[in-house]
Amino acid sequence: MAAASALQCDLDASARTDCGELASDQTTCEASGCCWDPLDDGVSGPWCFYSKGDEPGSCFVFQNSTDTAPFSDSEVAAFQTNFLANVNVESVGAVVAAPDHDTPGGNYYYHWMRDGALSMRSLWANPNLDRDTVSTYLQSYAKWVIGRQSAVAVHDGVDVRVEPKFEIPDGTVFDGSWCRPQNDGPGLRAITLMFYAEELLEADAKDAFVTENLWTGDSSSLNGGAIKFDLDWVVDGWDSNTCDLWEEVQSSDFFWNRVTMKKAMLMGSAFATKMGDDASASKYAEIAAAIDAKLDSHWLGTFVAEETNRQKDGAVLVGFNNGFDESDGKYAPTSVEVASTVNVYNTAFCSEYKINTDDSASEVPGVLIGRYPGDNYAGGNPWVLSTAAMAQLLYRAASYTLSNGVPTDEALEQFSAGLNVDFPADAKGISQTLAAAGDSVMLRLKEHVGGDDGHLDEQIDRNTGEQMSAKDLTWSYAEVLNAMAARSEWEAAYN
Repeated sequence: MAAASALQCDLDASARTDCGELASDQTTCEASGCCWDPLDDGVSGPWCFYSKGDEPGSCFVFQNSTDTAPFSDSEVAAFQTNFLANVNVESVGAVVAAPDHDTPGGNYYYHWMRDGALSMRSLWANPNLDRDTVSTYLQSYAKWVIGRQSAVAVHDGVDVRVEPKFEIPDGTVFDGSWCRPQNDGPGLRAITLMFYAEELLEADAKDAFVTENLWTGDSSSLNGGAIKFDLDWVVDGWDSNTCDLWEEVQSSDFFWNRVTMKKAMLMGSAFATKMGDDASASKYAEIAAAIDAKLDSHWLGTFVAEETNRQKDGAVLVGFNNGFDESDGKYAPTSVEVASTVNVYNTAFCSEYKINTDDSASEVPGVLIGRYPGDNYAGGNPWVLSTAAMAQLLYRAASYTLSNGVPTDEALEQFSAGLNVDFPADAKGISQTLAAAGDSVMLRLKEHVGGDDGHLDEQIDRNTGEQMSAKDLTWSYAEVLNAMAARSEWEAAYN
């Protein structure tokens, strides 16, 4: 097969769709009729890619049924049991990333600030846990956070609040070489603790746990409380250089950081008002507006990009779910920005992994999603958490349609292309179709994790479809439980 012409191959990294195998070189790439053009260091994307006009469409396999949940109640209960085994480990309030000391990335027996905050937010939102149990876990976590906020700093110029991870059980800062600072931690922790604090204050407007630990109203007492101390870091540090979600590259302009920090500031403004701190409320609202102005540049007209040098990134999908705030509605789950990103990302990851091609050929519903095209960590594979995040986003879009009406024609066109489905005209029918797309994603995930007795690892081998890398990854459980909770919420509203 002849190689593509230079004109056909003149594509920016963001417009490229992977055309090669993991070990492709220029000879094998061009022999397949694909384009070969190495990227500069620090720029993420495929070197072997389809020429203009030859890009494949989405390989998404749509199954139009929501009659049966993709995972049964007993399967969800098994995920929950394994998830809870990783929370409040050694009774110190910590969340272990994974009880696995030997992964491709080394020892995972640490409390990662990001994983911990997101996992505890998942636990707070879990509809299958009684609230007393939730409260016990959240109070242990809050105490752990307070302890880490006062831990001894060990790296010059790095505030302990933006350290990536901590030792278990003693809570000291991890002193080894790692990507730091990680500036998303303060906002993510504050969001989780504000959700919990709001629940406590609903029951008792003067709840002692809130006023003694989370928002003391006194800078000399726990620096104003766990929530305020973290929010105040965001005020000062939101536009500074940081590591990305995957702890590999640095920038001051990641979508993930922007969108979650903005949510922290919006929630923080409302929470500060409730606590009678109008000055902080005003400052947080001001910073939210400043962050919002920076977010617009991430919409490229065809999809939302994580950052200039790594544009297509699963962190954006996780950000859509964790950073959306009803108070301003930006990047709503049925917006054209989200729908376009679903379309572009599904297509990108379809061609990235042999297992997606094989599954689609066998009519296995859905698609598997990874971190980013061109990833080579542990061979570069689909991730459980990224795939579940796509499903959660689709379930949220289904619920949003029920409460907010029919999406725009442009958004539906993008969803249709990415999900390989034609939509009905009415809101309820569109909602059911989007939920069925979420089920489709979860069914493909189930194809590869369903035989492992409720255990979820970090990744799925790109060739064999077997689970691999870190065993019992807490964040994997959190994202799958999030997706199933979002489905339950949709089902209750739909019926």
